[in-house]
Amino acid sequence: MWSNVISIGKEYGKEIDYILKKLQCTKDVSYATEENDERIWIYLASSCDVSQKIENEMYRTLAVVFLSYLKLRFFLERLPVHRMSYAKCALICSMLHFDKDFEENVVAKVLSDSMDYNIDGLFNFRMRSLKDAWAEIADVASRLLEGSEGDKDVFDIAAFISGSDGGKNRIATDGKIVENLTERRRVEIVRLFDEEEYNLLDAIIKEKPCEIYVERNGFSDGLNNTLRKIAKVIEKV
Repeated sequence: MWSNVISIGKEYGKEIDYILKKLQCTKDVSYATEENDERIWIYLASSCDVSQKIENEMYRTLAVVFLSYLKLRFFLERLPVHRMSYAKCALICSMLHFDKDFEENVVAKVLSDSMDYNIDGLFNFRMRSLKDAWAEIADVASRLLEGSEGDKDVFDIAAFISGSDGGKNRIATDGKIVENLTERRRVEIVRLFDEEEYNLLDAIIKEKPCEIYVERNGFSDGLNNTLRKIAKVIEKV
């Protein structure tokens, strides 16, 4: 039998909810939880013949925890974002998903070298190289934001941060689901923000869109304007 344990401080409520919801949808794995006032432990078990599949699914789930949830916390602590807006959300999401493929490989290597999945411990002590790179990006973005005068400047900063890591995929959305038409797959909408349209924007930016096909457009003016800033928008009636 294959087994492992995920542990994390209870102050990371969104991260815990995400992990548990993903486990509820994961086949061939059993789990149980234990907690005290400060931490929660999630014990995992599966048969050996599917252990590699389960490990890969855990790597994907925990990559979202590290590279979306915890990375977002890292940036929000360092950026002068006094009030969130669509432009600032677009900037932050561009920063979250810059160099995503490389960072996912780093996370997979850290997890494969670890006896268990101590989330906050691994983040604080085994991912310093990533955090050093994020600190540099946050420093540049902070200095540029301090001198910005409006949304146009913020979008320009997002484009500068993204650099050559730009649009390559055709994306379709009706506001409830997001599909990557180029790669023919459904895109996960991660609940990072309290505002649902910000989560939709994050899912779209993550896919590096060159074209966005919008069906039954019921989006706010803020989201519509932002989508047109990041890619060509084609509305389907």
